[in-house]
Amino acid sequence: MSEVVGAKVRKAKRALVKSRPGVYPVGVRLFALGGVGFLVFSAAISSASCSGSEDGSAGPSGNIISGNDASTGGKPGTGGDGGVGGALSIDGSNQSGDGPAPDGKPVAVNLIPNGDFSQGNTLFGSDYAFATANTAEGQYTVGNNAQAFNGLLITAGDHTSGSGLMFIGNGKATPDRVWFTTAPIAVQPNTTYYFEAFVMNLCCASGLGNGVDPVGPSELSFYANDQLLGTRTSSKLGVWEGLTTTWDSGAQSSVSLKLVNANTVAAGNDFAADDVYLGIVSTVQPPR
Repeated sequence: MSEVVGAKVRKAKRALVKSRPGVYPVGVRLFALGGVGFLVFSAAISSASCSGSEDGSAGPSGNIISGNDASTGGKPGTGGDGGVGGALSIDGSNQSGDGPAPDGKPVAVNLIPNGDFSQGNTLFGSDYAFATANTAEGQYTVGNNAQAFNGLLITAGDHTSGSGLMFIGNGKATPDRVWFTTAPIAVQPNTTYYFEAFVMNLCCASGLGNGVDPVGPSELSFYANDQLLGTRTSSKLGVWEGLTTTWDSGAQSSVSLKLVNANTVAAGNDFAADDVYLGIVSTVQPPR
């Protein structure tokens, strides 16, 4: 009798699955009362939308849809033959930070806040005095037009976009801090960092100079935690020049940075600085 009932159970299960594709019983129980077998089917789960050849439905973001043409394990980005699968974040690929770009090279991430001056005159310090119009040496502004700051300077766009903000300074003949960080920057120990800036000589338009050659060079010394990393010169009028230095953090876990005027001749010491940068990948190509 038990063999007959067992055969009936198996036959009934096959009939149910065949007649209702995509619905699968979770459990089947057999009860025998007075020699008569009763089949009791417990809760069933629908999987009709999981068929790769039939669904064509959109997959929710971040979910994995099974089937031949799902968003993973089949044709990329599809959830069935006619649907679109959701985007997946794999191994933190949506996170920011220094990491591989699509070409396999690391991405440069700037650890300096407002290094491109896009937020204006904030998040950095200077021994120079802020002014919207230049009336003396040792003044600076953050703007998009050096000639509006001082009529003798040339007109040129910023380095970041050509139309954004930049640091514009009239240097004086003393080794002052032109720019410095106002709070320590967290770094990784035993790591080599690039401390860089793009600098343009602004002096001068015709009137003081010939409009072609700079009246004098712009020289900046790069410091990390008061360690001199090097002094770099910008000597091309109206040309953004990438100035780069390197710093090894050693056991240190934070760093304070500064750019110091190294030109002790006031005449012609007028410059713009932009995209002041600290990171593990150089933004100056090739690094020099």
